[in-house]
Amino acid sequence: MENLKNLLVFISPQKKFGDPYVTEFRLQVDNSLDLGWKPKDILVVTNFSWEYNGVKAIIVPDEHFCAVRPRSIKTAIIPFLIDEKIVEKGKIYWNHDSDAIQNSSITEKELELDNIDCGLTDYGWRPRWCMGSFFFKDNSKDIFVKTRPEIFKDIEDETVMMELTQDPAISERCKRLNVTYNFGMRNVESNYERAIKPIRIVHFHPFSRRLPTLDIFMYGKNGLNMPLMSERLIKIFKYHGIS
Repeated sequence: MENLKNLLVFISPQKKFGDPYVTEFRLQVDNSLDLGWKPKDILVVTNFSWEYNGVKAIIVPDEHFCAVRPRSIKTAIIPFLIDEKIVEKGKIYWNHDSDAIQNSSITEKELELDNIDCGLTDYGWRPRWCMGSFFFKDNSKDIFVKTRPEIFKDIEDETVMMELTQDPAISERCKRLNVTYNFGMRNVESNYERAIKPIRIVHFHPFSRRLPTLDIFMYGKNGLNMPLMSERLIKIFKYHGIS
């Protein structure tokens, strides 16, 4: 994972992690370390001080908070991170939600992003981009410069990226990745057939009261009758009191 970086962004007007984010971010750090990421390659970007298990937050200005589209902040902030050299040249950044959790090892080679600026994921069962888990390089700055003003106008980053990639000049710089890099909560059975195994990234709400997602992913209460998480990851979930 020499050229891979693990990026998590959380900007809050309260300047702290509330529930359940404090647990999710601690879990993310412990899980990443367990998978072999070095602390220096786990980038937690916030607008407040935070440190856990050798990973210290990179603090950015409050102006990056987007009240109308908080889920899209991680996309809107990319040009700033590149300008500030937080995003380094020649590296690949996995940018993801705190509930998009790595399940098994990922290598730079398998992504096949040579001469590609963005590796984007979709929902598997539909082609719409899912910006909850994607990969990018510093060369993509001009693409993400276009996303920021639209996001701050209350347009979701997924919609913005769908529109931008209608341009062949941008589309040819982006690669559609297998659903294994963003295995979500819907159409589990058909997505499992599409997915490269073992599943690399599971993306679900572990604290959801509306959807029994923990049952689906941890306990195998799905049409496959099998857990979608590795035993290793399940142990980390239980260590953090999620079961």
